[in-house]
Amino acid sequence: MKSKCLIGLLFFCVTYLTAQSGKAIYSKELTSLNNDISNLSLKQKSYRKQILKNLQNWNYQLDFNNKKASYAKQESLHIKTNPVINSMTLGFANFSGSIYFDTAQDIVLNIKEFDGEKYIIKKNKINWTLSKDTLQIDNYLCYKATTIENISYSGKEQQIKIIAWYSPEISLSFGPDGYGGLPGIIMKLEKNGTTTTLKEILFSKKNTEAIIKPSNGKVVTEDEFNKITSLAYNNIKNK
Repeated sequence: MKSKCLIGLLFFCVTYLTAQSGKAIYSKELTSLNNDISNLSLKQKSYRKQILKNLQNWNYQLDFNNKKASYAKQESLHIKTNPVINSMTLGFANFSGSIYFDTAQDIVLNIKEFDGEKYIIKKNKINWTLSKDTLQIDNYLCYKATTIENISYSGKEQQIKIIAWYSPEISLSFGPDGYGGLPGIIMKLEKNGTTTTLKEILFSKKNTEAIIKPSNGKVVTEDEFNKITSLAYNNIKNK
């Protein structure tokens, strides 16, 4: 899928990078569902088609200023979809909840609900490996960064490789799904069969909305949350 990153400057000037407030819109593509489907049943093919169509209607918004950002899925208005398909799409999207960034405090929080309880998860620091590999995304020269992440899936620990393409031309250290900390905004993120791509960014000199640190929820580390989910899945499996 070719990305279309539309850069809209609300206040056009050569020093716009010093006025880094605004919003960025991301979309997702499920590359894991673009493989051979000849062995799928009619029901599976129908689910696949609905999931792909469903995700086309989903956008994710990053609101930012110089030091803070928040990120979450935009609410889809007037679009009725099957709750089962929604749940399946959410799984393939590889992201749930919302994100809070604070570069001054060097923290990234993932706010999500699990098993009826709301959690504020302190995400682990990402150890990026920077590469000289480049990729042209529209008019932006992007550089490659990779990291290895341990994830818990159905109670099992797995390692996956994550690839981020960032542009130093837009010197924001934020990105989609809680990923950031690079010398430029993440334009494209490849994770576990899902590609998340920046498609629009709007800059403003004014902070249109306060970005507030979340406080309502049980605060845990990412490792602690993974243990909670693994224990819950194991309890279900052993019943």
